[in-house]
Amino acid sequence: MIKNEYKVFGRVDFDFEKFFSNLNTDVLGRKILFFESVTSTNDIAREYAENGEWGLCILAEEQTKGRGTHGRSWFTYKGKSIALSILLHPDWIKDTSLLSIAAAKAVIRTIEKYNLNATLKFPNDVYLNEKKVCGILTEIFYSSEKVKYAILGIGININQEEFEDELKDIAISIKQVLGYEISREEFLAILLECLPLDILTF
Repeated sequence: MIKNEYKVFGRVDFDFEKFFSNLNTDVLGRKILFFESVTSTNDIAREYAENGEWGLCILAEEQTKGRGTHGRSWFTYKGKSIALSILLHPDWIKDTSLLSIAAAKAVIRTIEKYNLNATLKFPNDVYLNEKKVCGILTEIFYSSEKVKYAILGIGININQEEFEDELKDIAISIKQVLGYEISREEFLAILLECLPLDILTF
């Protein structure tokens, strides 16, 4: 029997029963920590890395210091976004140099389930209607020149209705394109089913 584990820190708007009922993989998503607010989900994942919590998924409603590539900020909207980090064992990864691209392709395939055409902006962004809908931050950690572990961070704009002035011309949400809200639980379940096909060796 498949064991589902989750722990909530603070208040979150997420239906775990609905999520697990939609999850069709045993590889990722069976163990989740969901925080109301963190600095960054990647930061939290790093704290659990030393315990060998491989496959652990960290989610947060809010990130106070969410990061993108090149030191850029990533904004997370409570109840409207997906802010996800996954802790990966090095032996699982097909190619660390292509991890971000492979993850982006998994996001694109998930979005396609909603009959939308998303595109990859090399190497780690996903665009919808020529605006950014998803950003990916991969962090690889080494010990004696060997990969010790990797953290895959994914931020997706799901149900935002609008963005701040500095973002509205460059960011977009899936809801803005579809015209209606979608289930974060369903989207996350599909994504976690797609990801192992692209990034993992098993």
